[in-house]
Amino acid sequence: MAKKQKFVHKGICLPLVFIAITLTCIGLVMVLSASYNSTILSSNNASILDDVKFQAVVAVVGIIAMFIISRMDYHFLAKPKVLLSGFVISIILLLAVFAFEPTYDSHRWIRLSAFTFQPSEIAKFMAIIYVAYYTSKKKWWYRTGKDWLGLLIPVAILAGLIIIEPDLSTTLTLLGAVVMVMFVSGMQWKFLAGGIIGIAALIPLMISITGYQGRRFNAWLNAWADPKDVGYQVVQSLYAIGDGGLFGVGLGNSKQKITHLPMSDTDYIFSIICEEFGFVGAILVVALYVSYAFFGIKIAMEADDSFGAYLAVGVTCLVVLQAFINMGVATNVLPSTGITLPFISRGATSLGIVLCATGVLLSISARKLRKPKQSND
Repeated sequence: MAKKQKFVHKGICLPLVFIAITLTCIGLVMVLSASYNSTILSSNNASILDDVKFQAVVAVVGIIAMFIISRMDYHFLAKPKVLLSGFVISIILLLAVFAFEPTYDSHRWIRLSAFTFQPSEIAKFMAIIYVAYYTSKKKWWYRTGKDWLGLLIPVAILAGLIIIEPDLSTTLTLLGAVVMVMFVSGMQWKFLAGGIIGIAALIPLMISITGYQGRRFNAWLNAWADPKDVGYQVVQSLYAIGDGGLFGVGLGNSKQKITHLPMSDTDYIFSIICEEFGFVGAILVVALYVSYAFFGIKIAMEADDSFGAYLAVGVTCLVVLQAFINMGVATNVLPSTGITLPFISRGATSLGIVLCATGVLLSISARKLRKPKQSND
């Protein structure tokens, strides 16, 4: 008789559900806290709660979608028509961003009236689905160069379109997750080392292409050399973190978010968490992402087939790697990049996609339990 699994209800991994919903709720509270004062001080006549209301709507719809997807068979993602359609749509959307005016010197968003959409969020998950499908279908690492090309060319197309936006952080996140999926699927160490070197080579390439990447790198090395210009964001972020101390200054009481720290509700929202909830609050948020990684990998290890295992690894790596890049930027462990904190930062596309991706993880965890029980006789 099969042993009953703990913390599982009708095939749903309850801890992962709890983590996703908790992070989403933290995000709604922090988006309100981070944007409230700046909205009051701005000349914009929009309602103070507009951003939070829209984020809340996306959160509710995303959570519902997460549960719906969790009850579906994740193998529908491996159908050739779904893969081809998703790939073509991703390319079209990534090209469409260049028809719109750049923001912060980057073409990352499609703007339709008051609604903005970031295609790279879809593209990176599409790449993971494809890599999981491809590696589960053939022992590609033992075959010819054609098998390598069949795997890498579609990924290179999506990554190439993202990097010329330019968006280095999303590209690195995507490629990091792809290399991890390739590794768990059987890629040898020498190929893994080559992949890591190739990804690392993108950094000096981007610095040479875009001047601002070089300035960000210099700010990372010595932010206080020019604290009013190049190092401004880094310095203000560190001030916010330092002001938080052990227990923080209290919800809504951050000083840095008012006029000093740019993008406090997106790229640097973790700094505001540190300031308002201190070291204790920051550790709790980090613990939630570590727990997400734990249950994501656990789901991968217990998956019913290789496609589910590789897909779970890819989705988990995308979410967790992006989270730690964001937190690394806020603490100046990593050079400044424009990447959001999953579940928490303001951004409808990011929140909606990451909740749907979590639904895929839940679907993988539930799939085995839906199979008819077999006797041990």
